[in-house]
Amino acid sequence: MKRLLIQKSVFALSYLILAVLVEMITFLAIGFGVLPHYFGLDMALMLICSFIIFIIPHRVIQLVVWGLVLGIQVVLSIANEALYSMSGTVFSFTMLNLVNEVTGVMDASFLNWWLIAVFVVMFGGGLAANIVFAKKYAVPKGLYTKNSICIMLVAFILADCCAGILYLVTLESFSGLEKDEYYDRLNIFYDKTDLYNEQFFTAKAFREFGTYGYFIVNIGRSISGETYVDEVNVGDVDEYFAEGQMSESVYGDNIYTGAIDGKNVVLIVIESGEWYAINKEYTPTLYSMAEDGIAMTDFHARDKTNCSEALSIMGSYPSVTSLEPESVIENSMPYTLPNILGEYGYTTNYFHINEGSYYSRDEVFERLYGFQNTHFLEDLPLLDGYEHKNGFYDFDKDSEVFKNYSDEFTYSEDGGPFFTQMMTLISHGKYTDLLDFGNYPFETTPSAAGEVSEGMMSEEELEQFSERCQVKGLEDYYRLIDRFPSTYVSGTQGIDEQYLEEQELYSEMFLRYKRYQAGLMDLDYGVNMLVKELEESGELKDTFFMFYADHSAYYDQMNYAMKGIDAGEFYNTELYAVPCFMWYGGSMDLNAEALDIEGYSAINYSAPASGPLTSKKITKFCNTYDILPTLLQLLDFNYNVNLYHGTSMFSADETLFVSHESGIFVDDIYFSTINLYVQEGEEWTTYDFDETYHADGFNKRELDFLYRAADYYDKQAMLDAVILNDYFADINFFGGEDGVVYVQKVS
Repeated sequence: MKRLLIQKSVFALSYLILAVLVEMITFLAIGFGVLPHYFGLDMALMLICSFIIFIIPHRVIQLVVWGLVLGIQVVLSIANEALYSMSGTVFSFTMLNLVNEVTGVMDASFLNWWLIAVFVVMFGGGLAANIVFAKKYAVPKGLYTKNSICIMLVAFILADCCAGILYLVTLESFSGLEKDEYYDRLNIFYDKTDLYNEQFFTAKAFREFGTYGYFIVNIGRSISGETYVDEVNVGDVDEYFAEGQMSESVYGDNIYTGAIDGKNVVLIVIESGEWYAINKEYTPTLYSMAEDGIAMTDFHARDKTNCSEALSIMGSYPSVTSLEPESVIENSMPYTLPNILGEYGYTTNYFHINEGSYYSRDEVFERLYGFQNTHFLEDLPLLDGYEHKNGFYDFDKDSEVFKNYSDEFTYSEDGGPFFTQMMTLISHGKYTDLLDFGNYPFETTPSAAGEVSEGMMSEEELEQFSERCQVKGLEDYYRLIDRFPSTYVSGTQGIDEQYLEEQELYSEMFLRYKRYQAGLMDLDYGVNMLVKELEESGELKDTFFMFYADHSAYYDQMNYAMKGIDAGEFYNTELYAVPCFMWYGGSMDLNAEALDIEGYSAINYSAPASGPLTSKKITKFCNTYDILPTLLQLLDFNYNVNLYHGTSMFSADETLFVSHESGIFVDDIYFSTINLYVQEGEEWTTYDFDETYHADGFNKRELDFLYRAADYYDKQAMLDAVILNDYFADINFFGGEDGVVYVQKVS
């Protein structure tokens, strides 16, 4: 009997010790301290797992359960460390609906190999030691008597009761601050009970409650499908829209209202866009459109691509559901830009040269967003990847869309205007081809500011590069990129070459940049073809262009190095400053800057008349949420502002940015929901939110920011309820109902 209890105790205790060690190492690696703040939850659930291992009768099954439970914890820890270092978030089981998309772009550069090595040694060593112990300390058959089983069951029940008491006591210890009127407005950020039950902020919930404490609720919520929005009823939404102001009264009647009324609209989302890639040397068409049009030089974005796309045509993105076929695909969304424009005579088109199944775009963009015509890789037989795509990173060139499908791109029915959105792809990371296979076509690579690529590869080396590189067909661009650019759009940040030299990263980052810049050159080439074609057909004067980036070029933390920001300073909002600009009615002179690429056109276009959308820089903080309100104002629509989060970029108001990955920020304040980071001059000061808020408190500036963040979540609850309840299914959205007007033409 004693021998049996010793063997079982060793298995159970070894699991418990290793589980605690894995948790400690994970928290240290992420930077969350040593253990969760409410470690009692973690420990209680670990104890229950160890007691289950203890009670299992067969040693082989014990070891299998031991390895399975600890292995899952290790895998989750590795995933959480990688996700947090990359985007400031942690794994949630709601992410499983994106598993195909995540695995498509994931690569080894995101993983912490030192952490993996430590876990492999711990797991392998622990499992091997238990196997050796089990063989050397074998328990003779026949020890499972009625008495021994009863003793173990009693011990198991008593131990589980103790673990349960620890769990409940820890739950009772959650923050018990009185919620007076002052605190109530921000309780979403500090109330531990709500955080535990609702998990609004996954990284904070993970830090507070630990792996086991966090995931036990996360799994339960994923299975049940329950959300905090269930408490919002239709009457609440009715009242919410009834209280909404109309945009015309908010913005007034100014020179921008209706500036592109009835005009063609081209909206291009730049994959991983950075301002330094919009330059005079390598992307002269885009540079001219940004410099001579309107550039939002303080524009920010930090979201997955599908979220950023949605924000520009939907005005929000759900926080409690996915826009997937199995969830809300049949729901009505008349408030999206394609649905609104389609109602008023526009032909709406969408292009993306990845598979349509990626993010379920083939269904979401037509059935939810309302695009009449969608074009994905499987619809574009003239692209090489239509039949010969070799994995996710085998990108086709975006310029091929403009070259081969210009009629579809500018398609309109019955001579009416068109709205075409395109999500680019060629500038997507990873950017390693030249790093792996050489600085095509040059022999040398610049290693310091002022140096230029020199010499030429041999014919054999040139051929080998073209055969071995992942992204094909960029060689014509590579031969033109022999140095970093020097002429950027006014008011935007260039490349911090001094920082690259100091960090001894100059050559490496040049090669990564060169692959990335070639992707933007390809987009520039395609836009150049489109502009030339529209000029020749006489439609250029009636076509409005808008470009914005979905997020920064974050692969291998390139956004940090190129902007001179140290790794780990994720709160520095310059990381998320990306391009956004529009062009309509301006002049364009590309005679001198036309690139030496076959088919690239010199353009000497003089606008028929100057308008309000030329040669202007908008320097206020703005972001992806503001794109749809801006376009609606330009297109002469009056709308209920409670439909959308953002505000027109032409108004005096500013919208704070709430990322669906991680972070809430404006220019000089970044809130992770764990810490508040405040910029004073060049320095950032860190405040633990819970400690500061309940002790010294914040200044008015920080409090105003936090109140606005809380208001965002109040508004998002209503917008989530609109989707989940299919609120507009039976409402005459464009005609108004019961005195509520949602969207209407101003004139």
